[in-house]
Amino acid sequence: MEFRLLRSFLVVAEELNIGRAAKRLFIAQPPLSKQIQQLEEELGCQLFERIPKGLKLTPEGETLVIEAKKVKLALENTVAAVTKSNQGSLGTVNIGFSGALPSTVLPKLFSQTEKLYPNINFQIHRKSNSNLVLESVAKGDIDAGIVLLPISTLGISHTVISKHNLIVALPKHHKLAHKKSVSMHELRDEKFITNHAYKGSVIREVSIKACVNAGFNPNIYKETDDTYAILILVAAGFGITLTLEGLESIQSSDITYLPLEDAELCVELAVVWREGNPSKLLKNALNTLPKNLL
Repeated sequence: MEFRLLRSFLVVAEELNIGRAAKRLFIAQPPLSKQIQQLEEELGCQLFERIPKGLKLTPEGETLVIEAKKVKLALENTVAAVTKSNQGSLGTVNIGFSGALPSTVLPKLFSQTEKLYPNINFQIHRKSNSNLVLESVAKGDIDAGIVLLPISTLGISHTVISKHNLIVALPKHHKLAHKKSVSMHELRDEKFITNHAYKGSVIREVSIKACVNAGFNPNIYKETDDTYAILILVAAGFGITLTLEGLESIQSSDITYLPLEDAELCVELAVVWREGNPSKLLKNALNTLPKNLL
């Protein structure tokens, strides 16, 4: 059954007059009458009765009106969905990140997109490290990622969305926990907890460099792949770590977070995506990103 037959039927059912319905459809009366006849033949029933003032729906015709309107609405919704998808205003963008993000990053990052494109949905995927995020982006498994710079993966574009200072996380009852801030030199004899070296952790590299600049090599006591695990170990008293400002809510009852006095340690957070990704959906989402989240 062709949809044009249902469309013509609905107009005739509204007008109950072939002449007026033909004018609305911009066709002559004979072709319209033939369409109604064809529809009746396909369904095997009469849809209209002729009366002196025009037409009257039969019970079968009344039933078809209800069902045809459902079909019409479904088709219109389908066309609208496909159009929005083609325009990049409907669909799902898969975003990956690793470790832990400052609590304000994700809400601020996507708030403008949600206002302009309410039908774009963001699916968040947490990876164990940044290398896995970059690998997933490069393969096309996810559309974009949120990582710390610098990155060395070929074929990946990025835009900086925020800058964050590093702060020190100490066990609650640490001897330095009562201070308002600490210097890197005061951390000389501390046990550091960091990410594994082979994971290419930006924070690990920045932390080690800061220690060396302060005149000592850090005592890396424990290593793990996960930011939350690092902070849990700090809370348990196994050592200290340098972490992103903005994570102070994690294990807050067992950890003291302090700024650093003599070292302005700053890292850049960026959204990354595969170069040449043709997705209009991703392009629209990227175009709405704020210039910075500070």
